[in-house]
Amino acid sequence: MLRAGRDEGRHLDEALDYLAQVFGRPASADRVGPHFTCIEANRIAWVLVASRHPDAAIVWLDRHAASDTTEDLHGGAEFDAARYLRKNFRATMTA
Repeated sequence: MLRAGRDEGRHLDEALDYLAQVFGRPASADRVGPHFTCIEANRIAWVLVASRHPDAAIVWLDRHAASDTTEDLHGGAEFDAARYLRKNFRATMTA
């Protein structure tokens, strides 16, 4: 549990920044994105959006979706990660 005014909150923010650097890097997302299920990719995107890293979430989902087929949640040539995130994570992205 995090307590206000303690170092834990700062450490968590720093850790989430590092996580965004990894999953938001196109080369990393290209390499590992296809190995995650769509549900797992969404959960990672949720963490990125909730931690104020929507750009990293877009990169992550775009690269994950590149390997999806039309039967997958993110599949198809018309998939747009930014639109998908705005629709599904609206409250977090507009806050």
